[in-house]
Amino acid sequence: MNIRLFGYLTCIIALGTLLSCQPQAATTEEGTTTASSSAGNIVFIRLDSLTNQYASLSEKTKALEARAIEADKGQNERVNAFQRDVQNYQRRANSGQMSPKDMGNEQERLAGREQALMQEAERLRQELQLEQMKLSAEFEENLMKVLEEIQDEFNYDYILSYGNGTGVLMVSDKNDITPEVAKRLNTIPMDGQMDSEIPTEADAAAPATEE
Repeated sequence: MNIRLFGYLTCIIALGTLLSCQPQAATTEEGTTTASSSAGNIVFIRLDSLTNQYASLSEKTKALEARAIEADKGQNERVNAFQRDVQNYQRRANSGQMSPKDMGNEQERLAGREQALMQEAERLRQELQLEQMKLSAEFEENLMKVLEEIQDEFNYDYILSYGNGTGVLMVSDKNDITPEVAKRLNTIPMDGQMDSEIPTEADAAAPATEE
């Protein structure tokens, strides 16, 4: 079994809300925009770089990768043991050491083991895929929270995602706000709890419906 998980953070954000303000541009000593307006109010983030700079995300991703590798290793060991049993059965059957009844029973047992292996592989795949989806959703929520905060603060018209496959062909480094976004992201832990899953006061006050 080959568990492939991690091609999931390559294209998440391209948001734009037209605003009327025209704030002043500002750059760092290195000439890179941190979180202030530039000409045209258009800035961008490097998403691939951002996922690497988000320490909490990197930690969670490495842990998930380790789980996937361990699951793959365990599944391969079970498959190899099953194949050895199949080969042993074939040798005994071909040498005449088994009666037709014993052969039938052994074939049934091996078929059951094969089915169990397939079910376990599917269970592991779904479990890891669900964890991957949760991680991706939490990252996206945290990123949107930071981008909305920055856009409200500095009145950007557009915040673009720049990188392979994004459709943005050329940029100026002075409009790169990736460092500032990463700095703010790193104040938000990836704790597995999303805002959309936290009950609001209205939810708590709402009476339970009876079926």
